[in-house]
Amino acid sequence: MAFLEWLIHETSLHSLVNNGSRDIYIILLLRFLRMFAYGGAALVLGIFLYTAGNNGTQIGTFLTMTLLGDAAISYMLVIMADRIGRRRVLVIGSLLMTLAGTVFAFSKNYYLLLFAAVVGVISPGAHEVGPFRAVQESILAQLTPVEARTDIYAWWAVTSTVGMACGLSVTGWINYILRNYYEWDWKEGYPVIFAVYAGIGLIKVAITLLLTPRCEADYISQIEADHIDRETTAPLLQRSTSNRNSFNKSGRVKVATQRLRDSIGIQVSKESRGNLIRLCVLFAINSFASGMLPVTVMSWYANWRYRWFVIYRLGYAMAGVWLVASIANLFSASVARRLGLVRAMVLTHLPNTIFLAFIPLASTWWIMLMLMLVSAAFGSMDQAPRAAFVAALFPSSERTAAIGTINLVRTIASAGGPLVTGYFHEKDMWWATFLVSAGLKLSYDVGLLAMFLKTKLPEHGHGTVNDVDVEILLSENIRHPDSFDTLEGEEADEEYDGFSAGGRVKYDDTSAAQEGYCNRVLRTNRHML
Repeated sequence: MAFLEWLIHETSLHSLVNNGSRDIYIILLLRFLRMFAYGGAALVLGIFLYTAGNNGTQIGTFLTMTLLGDAAISYMLVIMADRIGRRRVLVIGSLLMTLAGTVFAFSKNYYLLLFAAVVGVISPGAHEVGPFRAVQESILAQLTPVEARTDIYAWWAVTSTVGMACGLSVTGWINYILRNYYEWDWKEGYPVIFAVYAGIGLIKVAITLLLTPRCEADYISQIEADHIDRETTAPLLQRSTSNRNSFNKSGRVKVATQRLRDSIGIQVSKESRGNLIRLCVLFAINSFASGMLPVTVMSWYANWRYRWFVIYRLGYAMAGVWLVASIANLFSASVARRLGLVRAMVLTHLPNTIFLAFIPLASTWWIMLMLMLVSAAFGSMDQAPRAAFVAALFPSSERTAAIGTINLVRTIASAGGPLVTGYFHEKDMWWATFLVSAGLKLSYDVGLLAMFLKTKLPEHGHGTVNDVDVEILLSENIRHPDSFDTLEGEEADEEYDGFSAGGRVKYDDTSAAQEGYCNRVLRTNRHML
């Protein structure tokens, strides 16, 4: 029992159960399905293009153009997400997945495939593409208490790697069945994989429609408007009809004006702009390095170097790699609680860099596979602390735009990676690809420590920087606010409806209750400091 309790705590399962909601579980399911599709398509994409008669330069150009097109369309959708509706953007992205998968299932024409990849959504490296990541991370940050955010993001990373592992495994299994039981040529199985990709896009559309309005950026504003309406029309106020109508109209105009102002352009405060620029530079370096060796290229490299890695064996091998990464991700939040977000990001990412550099030196296929397993295990552990750090660094009003901007920069940077890889392939210098990638990743780790180790995090829900830093925010020793006396000027915690004497509003819904709890935690611990 003691071990079970320890395991539940260290894997953050208790936090997922206690703080999870219908929307959070749906978001995690959507990411699992998306990464399942990405993993399956990425396993065969590079080999599919190669067997269609395209050389290394053409394949590198294809992957680069795919990423650039995805970056442009996705960023346009992301910056409009809070205005047109986050759920609508997620539906649009899923439909674009279906479009790309359908074209790949029925055509082998290079230019038609390129058009579908640029306009639609298809992952050239099993990495996050499309508008999904920025929107869903922003939704999770909105629905999750700040003290549980890293735990939820850990499971967000787990669903990604588990989904990718399942997609790789199932793709290998489908290829094996079609080849050995139906006697298909191994090239004929690729359209089936892309047809499954298109079908998953449609499934995601149906599931996305189950999300509630709590996912929208203006949900709290809508609740406030409803409370204003009830307050101004309540008979106990004994106001005249003309006064009520005037106040009600004024309140509606104020809310509408605020929404319009927030939805125009990208509003990032002066305090956030410096952090955003530094993060963009660092993530661009890391993404360029990762773009040189995505899953598509790694599968291509393994198949090229050791013919033992036929498609179905390659699928099982890569599934094993990402399954190990999933297990490692379960403990990423626990590592972050002990080390702090920035240290956890660097110390889990650094071993990935080292093992990556040694992959070309492997003398046998099983040594290469072991190096890939260990590299993947450490390489994915920085996802949860990284997502939590970015979410905590920006106020909620700037979060979606900031994450979308960072993802745009990362996608554009990673688009240059395949071009370099294609060049090294043509020069028969595969080893240089791994060496350059590892060197860039190392510079990213050093820069992250130098720029953000002592960074202070904004108080949840406010735009100013306070004295709660990463280590204090994640400390397990933070006491629950109920264990302290009520601070001077702060009201009791009883639930109530409408406006309080202090002007705050308490709502009978999970999202608002969570946000109120977060604010009390931060105020209490700031007072303690």
